[in-house]
Parts: sequence; C-alpha cells; structure tokens
Amino acid sequence: MKKMASAPFIYPYWFRFLGLIVILVGMTVFLTRLYKYEIVDLSAAGFPVAMGLMFIFFSKEKTFDERIAYLKFKSLAVAVPVSAIIVMLINYSKNYGGYSIETDSWYSISAFEYLAIMLSLAIGWFQYLKIKG
Repeated sequence: MKKMASAPFIYPYWFRFLGLIVILVGMTVFLTRLYKYEIVDLSAAGFPVAMGLMFIFFSKEKTFDERIAYLKFKSLAVAVPVSAIIVMLINYSKNYGGYSIETDSWYSISAFEYLAIMLSLAIGWFQYLKIKG
C-alpha cells in the first residue's frame, strides 16, 4: 500500500493564477450587473471571490517548508476570529433598526462573503508575517 503524503496545502503553485482568474471573472460579472442593470449583488460576487482566495491561500509557495506552513496556520488562527467579529459588527450595524416589515427580512452577510473577508485577512496577515520574519 502506498503511503500518502500529508500536505495541508493541497493545491500546486499555479493555482494562485487560477484563483486570480476566478476573482477577475467574478468581479467582471459583478461590475457588468452593476453598470448594465444597476443591480448590486454582493452574494453573486462573493462565491467567485471566495473560491479564488481559497485557491490563492491554500496553494503551495515556491519554497514551501515548515516555516511557511506555520505562518499560514498562524494567519488563519488570527483571521478567523477577527473576521467573525467584523461580520458580527456589520450584521449588527445593518440590523440595528430592527426587523423590516416592508422587506420581511434581516440583512446578513453570506457565508461566501464571510469566507472572502476571512481569506483576505489571512492572506494579508500571512504576507505581513512572511516579510516581517
């Protein structure tokens, strides 16, 4: 039986470029809907941006060692609670007035928007830690 390598960052290095393409396509669709139809649809933009950021963050670095893996996990450990607090504050500020009977809904950030916020923070914190150290 073959021994499987346990690699937490499963995507190859070139997935960074695929992630960038997915983000650009998502932003193009968002901007097209905004300018052509005057529709602000953050949920539709959240999915491709979150997927692209996931490809970028979880892809391997050119020089991948234990230090890089440690810095990535450390940045995730910081980004998850900070982004949860940011999302809670956004949801609270949007719903501060209470339930709207006219729209019959609360405003809430989607899971993809949360994931995009969290991965953006994680990528930024990882780059900071990599440059700092």
